[in-house]
Amino acid sequence: MKTYLRYKVLNVVDIKEIIALEYLDFEGKYKNYVEKHDFWELCYVERGTVFLDMDNEKHKLSENEIMLIAPNTIHSYFSDNGNETKVFVICFESSSRLLKSMGDIRFFADAERRESLRRIISECKQTFCFDENGAMELQENPAFGGIQAILVQLEYLLISLLRTLSTEKNREVVFLNEDTFYESITDVIIEFLKTNVEKKLTLKEICAKVNYSSSFLCRKFKAQTGETMIEFFNRLKVEEAKKRLVDTEKAVAAISLELGFSEVKYFGAIFKKNTGLSPTEYRKKNKIGGKL
Repeated sequence: MKTYLRYKVLNVVDIKEIIALEYLDFEGKYKNYVEKHDFWELCYVERGTVFLDMDNEKHKLSENEIMLIAPNTIHSYFSDNGNETKVFVICFESSSRLLKSMGDIRFFADAERRESLRRIISECKQTFCFDENGAMELQENPAFGGIQAILVQLEYLLISLLRTLSTEKNREVVFLNEDTFYESITDVIIEFLKTNVEKKLTLKEICAKVNYSSSFLCRKFKAQTGETMIEFFNRLKVEEAKKRLVDTEKAVAAISLELGFSEVKYFGAIFKKNTGLSPTEYRKKNKIGGKL
């Protein structure tokens, strides 16, 4: 009997959401407003030349060049070519760590990449429409599978760009082996938990951040950290609570609520489990000159 081997698919690029798609309208000398947002933006110069100002550093992008703008980067566009300039922009959310290596590099759109971009633009026109304010809306009868087709083409394009980096000299970008993948996905989760320490997150919401099954992520996270995701999250909350207990005069109940606990009794139990003291005892012991 023939033996079939199974291979786990490790996504080096994972697009979670399309946020905006647009052509920038350059009429005369044009400079768009300065903006900053918490998602990725890909800029493709289809025709002409555009200047991209990112964190006060100016980049000149020529026809058939691509540049990615990392989340939380202050940026704006400028062109002095007027209607001769045509720029396609696509904004998306991704937790893929490898994209961080691409935030300030110009890439050339060869024939294969231009074809990916052409397909993205074509699927956009068949899937979305735009209101008078430029807001993106799903058409009444969108192309079947249009959103997925956009995601697939965009992921393929980004993989192509990453391959360029992985083969260039003096570049440290490499494809993840299995061990590095698990470490990286754990780092993404940890960063997400730190950023949202004041929120009440469920296991489902945490796993949705990286779009993998909870059973897989729970197993790998504990193997990497020795704790479950919820145990780790609660420990982060306790560390933050310790600071607030010492640095402020806020009531224990108020701190508990600020850190996403609906019941102060449960907060107290988690705090004591991690420190050996109740929140009140910890405050008395650690306030300047305090004693138990």
